[in-house]
Amino acid sequence: MNALLFCFMLVQSLTGTHEMIPGTVVMLAAPELVPVYSSAKLEQHKLVFNMSLEPETEVRVLIIPPGGESASSEAPYGRIGPTGDDIFVQFSGAAQAVSLRKWLADEYDVDLVFTPSGN
Repeated sequence: MNALLFCFMLVQSLTGTHEMIPGTVVMLAAPELVPVYSSAKLEQHKLVFNMSLEPETEVRVLIIPPGGESASSEAPYGRIGPTGDDIFVQFSGAAQAVSLRKWLADEYDVDLVFTPSGN
């Protein structure tokens, strides 16, 4: 239970003091932060990326609140899951990566969706 609480606190640091509210933008970028591979805006309890990335692709995750105010300076590393439908984010000090899909569903009732290009 302590490990779960620790992971939750680390994930909370990703969004700073901001909650995942409608209009929040999440960007997936290359490890060097350029280029940006894909982005999604939180709308109607869905975070939909209109581009699928290859499984195991390394990314950086940036979360920008509506209006861009107080965007977190943290951009943790992550990896697209083996089936391409999740992002496992690695926070500094965490023993293992956290499933972004599970965290969004559990904490904010948000569905993480990857739509293949062209659909």
